[in-house]
Amino acid sequence: MGLKDEIIEKRREMVVDSYPMSIGEMVNLYRDGELNVHPEFQRFFRWDEEQKTKLIESILLGIPIPPIFVSQKLNGIWDVIDGQQRLSTILQFMHVLKDDEGAKTDPLVLMGTKFLPSLKNVVWDDENLFSSEQKINFKREKLNFTIIKETSEQDTSKYEMFQRLNTGGTHLSAQEIRNCLMLMINKTVYELINELHDNESFKACRPITDKQLEEQYDLELIVRFLLYVSFEDNFLSNVDKSRSMDLLLTEELEKYAIGIDSVEIQNIKDKFNRIFSLLSDTLGEDVFKKYYKPENKFKGAVLIAAFEAIVPGVFLHLEYWELHKSELINKIKGLYSEDAFNTAVIRGTRPVDRMAQLIMFSRIWFQNEN
Repeated sequence: MGLKDEIIEKRREMVVDSYPMSIGEMVNLYRDGELNVHPEFQRFFRWDEEQKTKLIESILLGIPIPPIFVSQKLNGIWDVIDGQQRLSTILQFMHVLKDDEGAKTDPLVLMGTKFLPSLKNVVWDDENLFSSEQKINFKREKLNFTIIKETSEQDTSKYEMFQRLNTGGTHLSAQEIRNCLMLMINKTVYELINELHDNESFKACRPITDKQLEEQYDLELIVRFLLYVSFEDNFLSNVDKSRSMDLLLTEELEKYAIGIDSVEIQNIKDKFNRIFSLLSDTLGEDVFKKYYKPENKFKGAVLIAAFEAIVPGVFLHLEYWELHKSELINKIKGLYSEDAFNTAVIRGTRPVDRMAQLIMFSRIWFQNEN
């Protein structure tokens, strides 16, 4: 199939429409449960009061705001893909926004601005500050919606669209994008990742910087764990080594979330707790640091290469290593002298290529010698 045919085929799959709607109509859809703004996303979309006020000011002044992207499910309900914070701000200002527990949130109290200093302390329900006429005019202002229509139960176009629209923005890290995707695809996997994140043994094994914590690098390590122990050898042998690691993690996590069931989740939870209890008991915060043989010492920061070289193999042969802890310590020390490890981490090796090499190496290196 040539490029022309590929474009034609994919355009048929992507059914898109545009629709201008008044704020009042949008609120009615929200109240009737026909518009899902994902209130649980508010922990990721971090607008402050000034940013919220500027949006309301723009609407009052008639300044166009970017279109809202929604996915229309087969049952007709709109699922917001891009624009959660804009819609949430409007709904909060109008005092109708509910949190993810279904409780109404506190109303938005506006700040004074350069153009509208009298906005200071304005709230929707105080007619002395915001009159009935102003409310009517506000509700009649238009929002532009771009609608992506799902064509089947397994349509994943909204996840792809969400990622494209939000990736690269300054407000979300790559892991926060994945968190949002998990909430859209399979909330149970999102809850699993956050539960594993609180494991004390895991925390003891991953001393990371404040900046890494802010960027949710610890959650990314858990995503890597879930994927690394599930990747089949055939996948690792044939994976496109030129792919972006961020993109690979996101796309493979989507597949993982769609395919996993409750039994597998419980199994992976148990194995996660056991493997990090083992690693914490043996080497603790040194486990993913580089070992220097002449000094007989682990030094430096947490190495993702060490994570890739240790976790998959120990996971695969966990029962053996739980009974041979002192041997495990020597096995981890010894991997840094192995040609296969040092070839994989040589300068210039692409991250996906390094990952594939190290997972394959790990599964062999940590095999039960007996």
